[in-house]
Amino acid sequence: MRGVLSDSALGRQVNGQLVMDYIVQHGPISRAQVAKMSGLSKQTVSELVLMLEEHGWVREVGIVQGKLGRTAVTYELNPEAGYVAVADIGGTQIKLGVADVSGKLLEEVRIPLAAEGQQVADQLLHGINDLLAKNGIRQDKLLQLVVGVPGVVDRQKKQVHHSPNLPALQGGWLEEQLRESLKTQVLLENEVNLATIGEQWKGKGQQHGSFIFVAMGTGIGMGVVLDGKLWRGARGFAGEIGYMPVLDTIDPMVKQRGALESVASGHAILTQYATLTGQPATSLPEVFALAEAGDAVALGVMDSVAMSCAKAIAATATVVDPEVCILGGSIGSRPEMLVRVQEWLGKMMDEPLPVEANHLGKSAGLFGAIALALQAVNSRYFSPQHTFGEVVIPSA
Repeated sequence: MRGVLSDSALGRQVNGQLVMDYIVQHGPISRAQVAKMSGLSKQTVSELVLMLEEHGWVREVGIVQGKLGRTAVTYELNPEAGYVAVADIGGTQIKLGVADVSGKLLEEVRIPLAAEGQQVADQLLHGINDLLAKNGIRQDKLLQLVVGVPGVVDRQKKQVHHSPNLPALQGGWLEEQLRESLKTQVLLENEVNLATIGEQWKGKGQQHGSFIFVAMGTGIGMGVVLDGKLWRGARGFAGEIGYMPVLDTIDPMVKQRGALESVASGHAILTQYATLTGQPATSLPEVFALAEAGDAVALGVMDSVAMSCAKAIAATATVVDPEVCILGGSIGSRPEMLVRVQEWLGKMMDEPLPVEANHLGKSAGLFGAIALALQAVNSRYFSPQHTFGEVVIPSA
């Protein structure tokens, strides 16, 4: 699908973006209402709405009665104008979804991650094509794919690096292979950043201008939102708290994986339990079940991991001063971990940073990916002169 306004003058692009934003945010809405709210002339708005309608981006949805018996046609974003695919690659599974351009998640599936990520491209392609076929979506209607990866993403080179839990993802091959196979634009992003964006869009982050999102799962990571904007840092490393130097010793293996991750993650729970008992646990749920049953070793491991996580949160809070910490991930979202982290922060900080459980659960990354995908579509088709972060996405 070609850009509606790509052949127009700069001023027309800006006006087109403005008209589209009002329809997306306030639809159903009449052309007269758009003109009044935007300050554009009725003729300009009418021409742009007609152009958007001709290209299938907006549609008529009804008629409203105005003053003196006049009627006006109302318009809204056409959700069938295009679709976006999203994926969230975790340590043990891949979450996949497809959404329309209104931001509605049509379907979500989860599949086990095979061969430690060696087959991830094939799994993504299979899963996305299955979702498109199941929902009756032609491939040429797929406008964007966003993939969350457990590693640092170089947005300029479109490469993944520093991915200790899934080293197979490192390099630029994944984005290139997906783009060539699906014939659509592909954007890679750190998976914790996506979960942070998801919470900002439709979760607890809506209530806060500055917050941190800490994800405790197989590893541990953080997303940072300051004054309403995701902070990636100079090299994309912002929030990589797994590498926070919380240990007194310097070990090459610990350095590679990250000091904090070695003591505050799912990997840390299993390692500590095995070290203390001499008998490795079969899974994280087993350790949590033992703790719930009153097993002293399991309870001690839970407490130790929570203390290490609280240290990282407290250290971050003293630097960036967020309003709140949102705790998520497969481990962080568990009530028993949340309570322990809160208790440790109360002991460490004179004014403890509030810690809340995330609202979107395991789907936070997919919702963040949808938001990012809609930003990319909006920017590419309606306002090429805008920078990536300035594009408006549909409200929750």
